[in-house]
Amino acid sequence: MTLTLLAISVIEILENEWLGLIASAFVLISFLTSNQIKTRIINSIGCVIFVVYGFLLPTYSTAFMNAAMLVVHAVYLIRYFVKKRKAKKPEMLEKDKE
Repeated sequence: MTLTLLAISVIEILENEWLGLIASAFVLISFLTSNQIKTRIINSIGCVIFVVYGFLLPTYSTAFMNAAMLVVHAVYLIRYFVKKRKAKKPEMLEKDKE
């Protein structure tokens, strides 16, 4: 019985480790991109996976730090897309005048 519980625990740990490796891969890939927006989007995916990973282990410091990074990425992405949308509005007004 003890051996079975040990085997189940090892399998659960390995499952969580794969999740951590996948999250790490997303973070690594995000730093290989040259576009800041792509970097933030890919890194955000890694952060979401790390939040799940942090709660499954449980390592709440990992989950909290990645949740905070996710908020930072979201703020920058929202600012970028709002700024980009505002920049397109004058072009749309000029097209309407024609």
